[in-house]
Amino acid sequence: MKQTHCSKPGRFVSLCGWDGSFSGTARLFLPSAWQKTVLTALVLVSSAIIGMASGATNGVPAAMKLSRTVGLDIVSNTVNADKSVSLTFKWNEKGTRMERTVVVNDSTIVVHNGKLRKFSELTAQELRAKAVATVGADGVTTILLRFGKNPLPKEGLSPAQSAMLASLAPPATAASDAALDKRVAALVAALGLPDAAKQERVRAVLATNLRAVRDAHNAGLQLDPSIHKNLIAGLQADLTPEQVDSVKDGLTANKLPATFKVYHQILPKLTPDDDRVILDQLAQAREDSLDVKNADEMAPIFKKHKTEIEKYLKSHGYDWEKAYKAFVDGQKAGAAKPEAGPVPASK
Repeated sequence: MKQTHCSKPGRFVSLCGWDGSFSGTARLFLPSAWQKTVLTALVLVSSAIIGMASGATNGVPAAMKLSRTVGLDIVSNTVNADKSVSLTFKWNEKGTRMERTVVVNDSTIVVHNGKLRKFSELTAQELRAKAVATVGADGVTTILLRFGKNPLPKEGLSPAQSAMLASLAPPATAASDAALDKRVAALVAALGLPDAAKQERVRAVLATNLRAVRDAHNAGLQLDPSIHKNLIAGLQADLTPEQVDSVKDGLTANKLPATFKVYHQILPKLTPDDDRVILDQLAQAREDSLDVKNADEMAPIFKKHKTEIEKYLKSHGYDWEKAYKAFVDGQKAGAAKPEAGPVPASK
């Protein structure tokens, strides 16, 4: 193999292309004793640049481990020769403006607000929504492109797509398992069950449910309806209706009793009929919230039902806006101090 020499004799430092070809000589009149030092430095700098070029992706430093998820704003999309589409994302990370490009192809699973879509069907307006792309092992090819926070429906997914999504879910950590077990233990202890066998059955039902909910959340998938049914059936097998409600409240951050109490603080003259309507709506919100992992996901579920409650109240002669404003003003003035809990959103 022929060796290419890029340096010139004498007191000059040569400039060589990345392939070793000579591309010119910089007339740096250096003492000959320095020439070797300068050339060594240039080689080191060149090696570092090559390393950064090979290890960096669209402005992400090579030293930074590339995440499997990319978001938040799509700033450009380019159709490639193979009909795939390159999407460039920009986002801020600890005050640093980041940019990275990923590729969407026919195999990419596209979810828009919880519904499966084809990428080609998305409008320019829809592409302006916040999005997260989950890429494969190559760090570029997009497996899942998700707009909005709604979980992905399993219906319509092929077995291969389901397997791909399952592979993306981060594995449960020992800390997560320990926190889950601690939560289950607290829920069971609160029931005060005297029968050890019954305690163990309830513990197993709750642990199985919470693990399924967590794993579905981590995979970005909607929970299988059978998980909810198994939870209710398992609780009803060993607990009274009141105890089942107590467990449901514990699983949903006690949002039902807390919110119901605040409604009575806003409108002290609610009737028993009003209470039935409010409780029916809140009970449905609680039931739906059993299928999500955390309070952030429960909030929009309860908000939907609170909106229906407030529509009912307005239609039955209550001046909701006035009562709500008075309540908020009273809180600010220190006149009203309800227990911590969600305050119904004003409409």
